[in-house]
Formats: sequence, structure tokens, C-alpha cells
Amino acid sequence: MEDNRKKVFSGTSHVQAMGFRNALTEAGITYHELDKSDSSYVGLFDEIQIYVDAKDEAAALDVLKALKY
Repeated sequence: MEDNRKKVFSGTSHVQAMGFRNALTEAGITYHELDKSDSSYVGLFDEIQIYVDAKDEAAALDVLKALKY
């Protein structure tokens, strides 16, 4: 992962992650997703992480707060 990216979301809910991705897209914020789901243990070790460029971190966190997650 590049050093100029900041993690703004980490969770296990694919629905929640999808909502956040959609909100970031609508806000014009480019994101990078890392899906750490393990197909061998579905539901046990799933984690989705969303990263944004450091310059967009504050705006992305504002979007997340607006969604009330």
C-alpha cells in the first residue's frame, strides 16, 4: 500500500462498505478498497478496508460521519 493513503473505513459489513463507497463516489473522492475476506471461513475473518489519498482524508471522514455509521 502506498504511504500517501489513509484508512478511513474498516469493517465486516459488505452493505455498509458499499454505502460508503457509493457516498465517496458521489462526493468525487477516489478510494481504494482492500477486501480481506477469507473464502475458507466465510463470516469469521472477513474485513473490508477503504483507503483514500491523504489529501482527501478529512473530506472522506466527513462523508462517513454524515452516513452515521
